[in-house]
Amino acid sequence: MKNKIKGLLLGTFFAAACFAMASNPTLAAVKTQNADFEIQRLPSETQVNNDVKYFDLKIAPGEREEIKMRVQNFTDHKITVKTDLRNSFTQVGGGVDFTSDTKQLDSSLAVPLTKVAHVNAKDRVLHLGPNETRDITATVKMPTGVTRGLIYGDWHFIEYLSSKGSGSAVSSNYAYSVGVVLRGKNYKVYPELKYNKTKAILYKKHAGMGIDLRNTQPMILNNVTMQAVVAKEGLFASKHIFNVTDSQIAPNSKVTLPITWSYDQLKPGRYTVNVKVTGENNWNRLPMSWRFKKHFTVKRTAAKKINQNALQQPKNKWLYVSVATGGLLLVATAELLKLLLSSGV
Repeated sequence: MKNKIKGLLLGTFFAAACFAMASNPTLAAVKTQNADFEIQRLPSETQVNNDVKYFDLKIAPGEREEIKMRVQNFTDHKITVKTDLRNSFTQVGGGVDFTSDTKQLDSSLAVPLTKVAHVNAKDRVLHLGPNETRDITATVKMPTGVTRGLIYGDWHFIEYLSSKGSGSAVSSNYAYSVGVVLRGKNYKVYPELKYNKTKAILYKKHAGMGIDLRNTQPMILNNVTMQAVVAKEGLFASKHIFNVTDSQIAPNSKVTLPITWSYDQLKPGRYTVNVKVTGENNWNRLPMSWRFKKHFTVKRTAAKKINQNALQQPKNKWLYVSVATGGLLLVATAELLKLLLSSGV
């Protein structure tokens, strides 16, 4: 009898352990590192606001100026740092990022930063010895004539690292970004958002809709809140929502508001989109807002193409394990109670 009870107890413990393992995902370890180098903006004669850490420059039309950064390696080994200038754009879903590629920039951007500024050739790749400090230079030539608003980008610094561990190569990098703002002669302009289009898209491998808006003016919009609602009309009516707060929209840029269908199929038919955007103008913090209401149709061929390439609902194999171990746990517990009652314990 004792052996039977002992066996049932072990079986119950094993089933409970399996159930717990099936119910809890494995936690991934996270490793953090400190950068090998630091950067510092050096004073410039045309800097408008010296209290900020980025370049806020007011250069006369047609004039040329050199801007400088200090780069310091504070390790006991050699490092290599690459630097370049990049142009601002708005990421999918909102938020400003930077790119050296001009192909993805909005057509309303007449003068990207990389057209009027460049890092001096000898300073684009820095080989710094242990504890070495070096000052580097970029040259800016302001366009002739009247520049409206601002030209916005960044000065990017990156150290590429590669190490080996556990039999596989592990790559990472350290990077810094310093904003570069060139104020135009006619600086005080306002952002202007325009509705461009809505289209069926794959977003993070899920079916969805992408609502394209454009800021057609050379001014940043700060503290942005965006809400978009897409509603399907008629048979199989549905509603999907996108929300974002505390975001930014870059000057002269496109922003796509992505609305995912998750694992649902995108249905062809007629849709209505409602968009509301609020934010603050960059230079005077004036509140601004826009509303758009549009109708559009998703064709059957477009919906089919998106659905064929979208991720399918994954099967939860642990559900079956949980059900099986749960059943085993109940059976073992019931048998244990029977033995305990019959033995008079």
